[in-house]
Amino acid sequence: MTYLNSNALLELLVQVRLLSPAQQRFILENRDKQAQHLIRQFGGRRRDDTVKLPLGFPDLVDIILSLGMQTPGPKPEPLTEEMILKAVGRELGIPFTNLDPLKLDMEVVTKYISKTFAIRHLLLPLAVKDGVLQVASYFPDNQQVLEDVERVTQLKVEQFLATKQDIKQILAEFFGFQHSISAAESQFGAADSGASSVDIGNLEQYVRLSTTQELSSTDQHIKAAVNHLFRYALEQRASDIHIEPKRDACTVRYRIDGVLHTIHTLPKAVHSAITSRIKSLARMDIAEKRRPQDGRIKIGRGDDNALDVELRVSTVPVAFGEKTVLRILNPEIMFQNLDGLGFSRRDRAVYNGFMNAPNGLVFVTGPTGSGKSTTLYSTLKQVATPEKNIVTVEDPVEMVYEEFNQIAVQPQIEVTFSNILRNILRQDPDIIMIGEIRDLETASYAVQAALTGHLVFSTLHTNDAISSVLRLEDLGLEPFLIASTMRGALAQRLVRRICPHCLERYRVSGESLARLGFPVSGRDSVELARGKGCPQCRNTGYLGRLGIFEIFPMSAQLKKLIATRANDNELRQIAIREGMTTLREDAWRKVRAGLTTVEEALRVTSEA
Repeated sequence: MTYLNSNALLELLVQVRLLSPAQQRFILENRDKQAQHLIRQFGGRRRDDTVKLPLGFPDLVDIILSLGMQTPGPKPEPLTEEMILKAVGRELGIPFTNLDPLKLDMEVVTKYISKTFAIRHLLLPLAVKDGVLQVASYFPDNQQVLEDVERVTQLKVEQFLATKQDIKQILAEFFGFQHSISAAESQFGAADSGASSVDIGNLEQYVRLSTTQELSSTDQHIKAAVNHLFRYALEQRASDIHIEPKRDACTVRYRIDGVLHTIHTLPKAVHSAITSRIKSLARMDIAEKRRPQDGRIKIGRGDDNALDVELRVSTVPVAFGEKTVLRILNPEIMFQNLDGLGFSRRDRAVYNGFMNAPNGLVFVTGPTGSGKSTTLYSTLKQVATPEKNIVTVEDPVEMVYEEFNQIAVQPQIEVTFSNILRNILRQDPDIIMIGEIRDLETASYAVQAALTGHLVFSTLHTNDAISSVLRLEDLGLEPFLIASTMRGALAQRLVRRICPHCLERYRVSGESLARLGFPVSGRDSVELARGKGCPQCRNTGYLGRLGIFEIFPMSAQLKKLIATRANDNELRQIAIREGMTTLREDAWRKVRAGLTTVEEALRVTSEA
């Protein structure tokens, strides 16, 4: 009998107050009955390598979890597998580890222990350090199995405990992906796939992702590998996928919460095949490797309740081949409730005024990756009604949405921003969204549209909201036109949100915060929040992002100053006097509210 199936486990859980004596008696009384229920529950399932039941199923841990037990005490919480394994690890002197797939090396996971053996005994190789193989195991007392691993690998084994769920999931993912890559490497070598012509009849092609079980059994290895990259990126909440050729390998990186993480290092031989597969799905010219190309893919996630996701694909030639970057356009992120973006009460009221205005120019400013597209799409979705004709002009179309009339800029056939805007008023629009104002001609047509009774939204690349006025002047617009048509501007940044699962409070001196530029008076310490790091946030302390904003409406005094070509400092002073909150101040508000950290506030506002 193993420890996880013994009465000693129940005694331990009572001792560490994860179970009460009454719960212990209930489990003992219903143990056999619940075990039979679990066996019947899994009896009809397919028995392949990815879902085969582990040895000893069901054990006491399985039974406890199936009963939905809660911890005793004044603040009960669901008893989890992680809580149980941590208690067992402390009792037996075996360290517990939270498995982060982003920090695991696929070669290590799949090289030292066979797939069948690893799944049967729930073993997961973690790393090799100084001749020691670190292995995560579900069973704390499988010493004979670990000795077998030592004998076969000729390495000393260091044991860690991990949850059954995490081990099974990672084994299925990694061995499935490794099988696809290895088979593709031998099949394709370094050869490229055949050529394909570009079909511009459809904006995107629909691809349905396979499940983990399908991934390991398909013979179409490159298709399976690409599906894995897509599906895994969605699971990890990535915003971008980077596939980068190196001299002897191919690196895959995901951008998660604004930070790039290396996910896989693949054999160089499969890079060309993977790139060709992606280009084929994106309806790009596979044979053309010398010029940059753009395309798009639409994918379904295999869940009827999940919204389809669009991928914007870009390839460019680099030193060792073609680099591919895929921007993930998730409608759950791109179309949000404006109340959830992070507006303060004042800023939300001002922005509502912009949205409900009958005409005028509204600008959203910020650097690349600051969330401008999300703000604009969320805005347009909120104001979209059957009574309004919304027309967008984009380069390229970020997210296809049937309620909008979206026009893609195509410079190769002279379909430019200015050419489209020259004719767009004949389409009887109510609201116009221009992807970006880049030149005087586009700006002039935008002003003309605003003067003729249309509400125009657009973006500018400026550091703050006030600078949008100076940017328009630099393009060549007359100040009186800016003053008469502009409703206001919104500058924004994205900061990482503190993980709610590991949030902790701490105190910092007000003096040190004041030196950093935050509006803090006095020497009293201030209570702030930070993330300690946990499995949910991959030990980063952050989970998700939110916006910080600087927004100003055009007032009568500001219009007078703009008409007289006042400098940005004069405009900023008046705007602040009229109630504008700067980016730094809004960031500080979110720091004080426990939503983000001082470090994040400084990182995104250092140039503002």
